Amino acid sequence: MKRDRSELLLREPNLYKAFLILTLPVFGANFMKAFNELVDTYFIGQMANSVSAQAGVALAWPLLNIFASFQVGFGVAGVAAVSQLLGAGREERAKENAGVLTVIALLFGVGLNLLLYLIAPGVMGLMGAEGGVLECAVSYVRTRSFELVFTFLFFAFQAIRQARGDTLTPVLLSVTAVVLNIILTGVFVQVLGLGVFGAALATVLGNVAVAPFCLLLLFHPDQPMPLELRHLRVHGPVLWRLCRLAAPAASSQALSSLGFLVLQGIILSYGDEISAAFSIGNKVSNMLLMPVLALGSVLAAFVGQNIGAGNSERARQAYLVSRNTAFLMAVAGSLLLYPLRSWTVAALSNDAATQAAALEYLFWVLLTQPLMALFQNYLGVFNGSGKTSYAFLMSTCRLWVIRLPILTFFRHFTAVGASGVWYAMNISNLLILLLGTVLYRRVDFTPCAAAGLGEAGEEVTNQ
Repeated sequence: MKRDRSELLLREPNLYKAFLILTLPVFGANFMKAFNELVDTYFIGQMANSVSAQAGVALAWPLLNIFASFQVGFGVAGVAAVSQLLGAGREERAKENAGVLTVIALLFGVGLNLLLYLIAPGVMGLMGAEGGVLECAVSYVRTRSFELVFTFLFFAFQAIRQARGDTLTPVLLSVTAVVLNIILTGVFVQVLGLGVFGAALATVLGNVAVAPFCLLLLFHPDQPMPLELRHLRVHGPVLWRLCRLAAPAASSQALSSLGFLVLQGIILSYGDEISAAFSIGNKVSNMLLMPVLALGSVLAAFVGQNIGAGNSERARQAYLVSRNTAFLMAVAGSLLLYPLRSWTVAALSNDAATQAAALEYLFWVLLTQPLMALFQNYLGVFNGSGKTSYAFLMSTCRLWVIRLPILTFFRHFTAVGASGVWYAMNISNLLILLLGTVLYRRVDFTPCAAAGLGEAGEEVTNQ
């Protein structure tokens, strides 16, 4: 009989082994996604209007992420609620939560698709985009808006599977979407000359292709925790619990993305080259963070299931293992990339001014990767324990309370120029860890009532 992967979360004595088995598939998926972004950046960087195209795409990303924040929020809620219920042996209640999660994901996807398409020109213009940058940004956003219903479904599916301990199946689907995306991007941009529209269209089609498999696997009777049509309903108490868990995570992601949109507007005021450099630096940074993000994702399920099962000490140990591993991997990744940074930048842009700015950004990025490793692990333990408000506080303060005010000060009251962008980012990453340390000490590792469990793991029927 095939081993239930949830056993790794609850009973595997070697936590490093459990994390390795569960994290590798997630890392593979995250790596492929980041690699796909680099491929997009490469193809766009070879276009005749590469600076405008990269600046437009860079400006588009925060707006896209604002809308994606809802799927992230409900994904976090799904992992916390379903994992705690499964850990407590409440599989039928877990299915009920999974069904409601799937329904609201689809509804949000359809509604936000329409809204994003309509507001794209106004928002991009408001952020200072004009001319070729505005044209590229609007084209990219409007095309990508059509993927939302499919990505919302995938996030719900991924949350349900990860809560069960199945990190492999979502990865296989994600890799399929990414590979298709890479192939289509090359065809649409390089062969057909469709520009940023082609890059966006390739991403949409990749996500569309895997959506039917998500539905099939959610309902197939041979799959772990199969859903039935009766589970697809909007049940008031369950919806309320999920919203309570999702709201902080969604708000955090939305505010962070809005902040990055404002940040991108400030960066654009330094020139298209600086904006393009910021886009390149972020893509490379995301590649380095892939192992860390994978560990944080698995950590949330680890903590959630063990809290639901009453294994508070195992949940604490899981955090320590994840934190130490992530820190060492971040240090190793930075040391590995440092001598390759010039070659990397040259491959992603054909503009000399953009390359120079990107090199300076990467220098500072590599110094702070270990800090980001610690940050992501704090988010993982907060989300898994149901303390999603703590994750919200950390993410929001990092950008709105620290980074943007410091950047505004550098922009208007100093002569450091565009370097102020990189300085502000590093200072904010350092200071926010102090808040994370304080909040972690307040986590009690008891079952979260919002997940449908009381203090002793009993079902909560009245919220």
